[in-house]
Amino acid sequence: MRRKRTAIAMAMVAGLIAIVAPILAALYLASSQSLDEEMARAAALAVEVLRRSDETSNQISAAFEKLEAAHADDPCSLTNIERMRELDLGSTQLQAVGYVANNKLMCSSLGRHGAGFSVGKPDYVNASGVSIRTSVKLPFAPGMPFTIATREQSGYAAIVHRDRALDVALYRPDMSIGLAGRSSRELILSRGPFQPEWLEGIRQGRKGRAFDGKYVLATEPSEKYDYTAYAAVPATYLHAGMRRAALVLVPVGIAAGLVLALAVFYLTRQQLSLPALLRVALRADEFFLLYQPLVDLQSGKWHGAEALIRWRRPDGELLRPDLFIPAAEEGGLIRQLTQKVMALVVRDVSRLLQRHPDFHVGINLSPADLHSDAIVGELRNMLQTAGIGPGSIMVEATERGFLQTEHATQTIKDIRAMGIGVAIDDFGTGYSSLSYLTTFELDYLKIDKSFVDTIGTEAATSQVILHIIEMAKSLNLRIIAEGVETEAQAQYLREHGVHYAQGWLYGKPMPIGELASRLAA
Repeated sequence: MRRKRTAIAMAMVAGLIAIVAPILAALYLASSQSLDEEMARAAALAVEVLRRSDETSNQISAAFEKLEAAHADDPCSLTNIERMRELDLGSTQLQAVGYVANNKLMCSSLGRHGAGFSVGKPDYVNASGVSIRTSVKLPFAPGMPFTIATREQSGYAAIVHRDRALDVALYRPDMSIGLAGRSSRELILSRGPFQPEWLEGIRQGRKGRAFDGKYVLATEPSEKYDYTAYAAVPATYLHAGMRRAALVLVPVGIAAGLVLALAVFYLTRQQLSLPALLRVALRADEFFLLYQPLVDLQSGKWHGAEALIRWRRPDGELLRPDLFIPAAEEGGLIRQLTQKVMALVVRDVSRLLQRHPDFHVGINLSPADLHSDAIVGELRNMLQTAGIGPGSIMVEATERGFLQTEHATQTIKDIRAMGIGVAIDDFGTGYSSLSYLTTFELDYLKIDKSFVDTIGTEAATSQVILHIIEMAKSLNLRIIAEGVETEAQAQYLREHGVHYAQGWLYGKPMPIGELASRLAA
């Protein structure tokens, strides 16, 4: 009996080992494969950060060389500022080019800056004699941090949006990417948590892949410049492969129960997520449009209106567009949302636009719309369904929509070829470059409310709006000012040749019935 019990026990142990050993082996292989995958992902991100940084550095170096080769007696002369402006227009990465003296930005491609804007002392000077200020706030772009690179010998400076090189889509929210100087041993840019011990590997200036138990780290040194890009993935993601293997190898009943529980959890979470609610709302027709009038500043006549989408839940709750539009973009639903706007415009304003052919409605297009091959056909079908001409519609797109230049350029050409006007919206508030205005064929430029608000104030940015107006005029763009709230602002814009205005002075966003009655009146 004792031998039998011993044999049974040994058989049980052997059986347990037979079950556990393959599981452990599978978990080991899954862990190794997961590590390789995370290293590959981190390396791809580091390469992208380096590519963006090198492209920016190349344009900065080229700008310095051209300005220094001109040997201008006065760096802030009108001729030299025009030279800066040409460099700015020819750049895709630089926000402005300027001249710094005594830690002040004296002038730039936006014009002269009087006594100068303080930019503070340099954070460090790299091996090439270029001083770096990593986080500068400039009055002509309030609330936006910039990196300013200045050639110490000449004082010429290049202004770059601080986070431009890090504007990379991260497939996980708690990943880290950044840029660090090799000789300076300084962190230049970072996004996400940063561990000081990473600098040791970055300083060595070698391409590296490492796992320290907490993060998978990839480093990519620049072959031309004195910095290294890095990307780091938290170790918590390495165990995903092990969990998948365990779910397959455990007893079928437990595995089925876990899979079922996970499926219920996943489906419940998906049903409660904002993208899921958006899908339901699109099917249930929970969206509607409000219209904000666009006024001719000279005649006071209503020239058009912008269609603004709103979402009312079945319980009456209104969700803000700044919440659900980003969710639609992240969830891949923004194209469906644009199609819903087109359908609502056809439903709301077809007869109104037929009665008033000189009136137009503006529709906002997302970056995904500009990069879609279907958007031109959708606009054409909307015109045919509504029975209106192309002059009755205008499309608006923010600067983000123009980042993929080649595809967006063709889309804009095709839209304008139909006779539909195109406007660049919120110009100057994103990763703006003057080159957008010359690269794309546009009809309108919309001045953001943040610039209109400075009119009549003593803010240092109060002169920036004049530069924007003059640039738009030189490119034969019609100008629309957003957020006009006072008659003083309207008079200022009128005197400086702005064509149209939009804001609470003329009307808040309103239902189609109110728009139609007020337009008739």
